[in-house]
Amino acid sequence: MTEIDQKFTHDYTDAVFVGVGGCGINTISRLRKAGLKGTLALCISRFDDKQLVKGEDVVNLTMLKGMSMVRDHQPQVPSEELANAEKSVRETIKGAKKVLLFAALGGFTGTTFMPVAAAAAKAEGAMLGMVITYPFRVEKKRCVIAEKLYPELQKMADDFVLFKNDDLAKMFREMPIGDAFELRDKNVADAIKAGVTYG
Repeated sequence: MTEIDQKFTHDYTDAVFVGVGGCGINTISRLRKAGLKGTLALCISRFDDKQLVKGEDVVNLTMLKGMSMVRDHQPQVPSEELANAEKSVRETIKGAKKVLLFAALGGFTGTTFMPVAAAAAKAEGAMLGMVITYPFRVEKKRCVIAEKLYPELQKMADDFVLFKNDDLAKMFREMPIGDAFELRDKNVADAIKAGVTYG
């Protein structure tokens, strides 16, 4: 996998934040904990009652409940379902000038709906940034899925920040991985609040 610059080249202070799947939604929660509030946050999940983020400025979208069919290391979703999902996301972020997506690749929800959310943002004419988490090397099936998808996402993005779980674990080897994620997201939040590039 080629290395990718970990930086924003645009100011995302007033962006709509979109968390896709468990990792993305957890990131939204941590960003809000770090003080990033006041703009729309969109959380995309497959479950009604798990990992939802509360707040007047938060919209939780539940899609494809219970669907988890995977074939050839790739989630299989009917095109009609994906079209409906893109329409729902586009209606939610309508008028957004900047969108910042957060997700992990390799699982079902992030892999399925990151391209959908990205397409919706581009259809709205928004500047599009992505913060992607790449699975651990030992998660071989997830790595195969992530490897296929991230180049496609990178082409769609104005800014593309990639975090590798293995690198994060090495960098904070004395720290529980949950704490390492929280510290990483705090650094991202600080950069966004400051309106400066990250990296």
